[in-house]
This record gives sequence, C-alpha cells and structure tokens, in this order.
Amino acid sequence: MSDEHHETGRRDRTRRPGPEGSPPVYAAALHLLGQIGSPYLVEGRYTFHCPDLAAGWRGRAKLAGGGCLADMGYHLIDLLLWYLGLPDRVLADTSTAAVSGTEYDAEDTALVHLAYDCGLYGSLLVSRSAGPKTEHLAITGPHGTPLIERGAARLLDPAGQVVEPLLREPAWPCSPAVQIDRFCRVLDRSCPNPSGPAEHLPHAAFLAAAYASAATTRPADPTEFLA
Repeated sequence: MSDEHHETGRRDRTRRPGPEGSPPVYAAALHLLGQIGSPYLVEGRYTFHCPDLAAGWRGRAKLAGGGCLADMGYHLIDLLLWYLGLPDRVLADTSTAAVSGTEYDAEDTALVHLAYDCGLYGSLLVSRSAGPKTEHLAITGPHGTPLIERGAARLLDPAGQVVEPLLREPAWPCSPAVQIDRFCRVLDRSCPNPSGPAEHLPHAAFLAAAYASAATTRPADPTEFLA
C-alpha cells in the first residue's frame, strides 16, 4: 500500500479514527494492511438466519430506520470507512423476498457494490435471512489479504495461506463494557469525546447513498450526502 493511501485513506475528510472501544485486533489489522500493497478488492459479509423476519421493530422500516444494512451492516461500514474511507460510488440492491406471505418491509438482504477512483472495487453483503452465520471483511492487495473477523485477523498470502494470525485474548475487556465506561466518563467530562456525532456523518452518508441507489437503481456518490 502506498504511504499516502495507508496514512490518509482515499480522502482525509472521510476517513475516521478507529471505532472507540473496539477490540484491539481491529486496530492491529492496520499493521496487516500495510503489508499488502495498494488494495484492489474489498469483500465484506455479515449474514445469519433469523427465524421470524417480521417480529418486533426490526421488520418495520419506519420503526427501525432501515433494514439489515442500517442495523447489522453498520459495523462493516464502520470498519470499511476506518480502513479505506468513503467509496466514490455505491450501487445497492435490497430484498424483502426471503419469506413469502409475511408482512415486513425492512430489507432482509442487501448487496452493495463499492467503487473507488483509485482502482479499488468490492462489495458488502448483509443478510438476516441467509445462514450460516458469518462476519468478515477481506481487503486484497498484490501481496496478500488481511481477513478481519470478530475477535481475529489473519494475513493471507496471494494463494490464500495464512502467514500471520492475530487472535483476541479471552482476558480482553468486553467491548460494550468499555464503551459504556467511556460514555460515562465523557458525560462527567473526565475525558474527551473522540467519536461525536460529526465522526458518524460519513456512515450516515454511506447509508443514505446506498438506499438512494436501491430506490433509483443507479450508482450514488456518498459524499453528496454529507451535511
């Protein structure tokens, strides 16, 4: 990866610091990214099978504010923006066809194609109807692929063989506990807030562009949705 790409992502104004309270393995994955050369492919996937897609507020787009892409996909989007910045274009499709005869309008499956002007392309697949349960992000360059999963990251060589594993230690603190502790300390002003609302505008822009693309069947530029 070029020094410019590695240090700034595609654009300084759309690449953000790492998620507050995230397991250290996600930050350690940046070390792996520095070993692969300029990335040309990114693939993200988060899927599991929910037995009742219409149950509760998650089945109603108006109540949930979106479907699986906004709910489940937020973590993948967070990692994508942390590592690579906002794409120049997204082309999205969503589906509510997993279960016939059931009333729900929040998408159960979403596929988002990604394009960066630097020559990086890829996709994110999110589904709460299709098993088995999987969650990973893979970023491929000429010299290998960091495969980032929940609690683990591995560097694969171009043939797909593991050359460097990074594993989460069981003694690490629970991420929600860390986040709640930090939130309380921000409220009592004993520490600064490194991840306020402004830091999440790129995430909202990505989601707005994806849903706009799904509605119009045309590519959308996420930066056009930045406030």
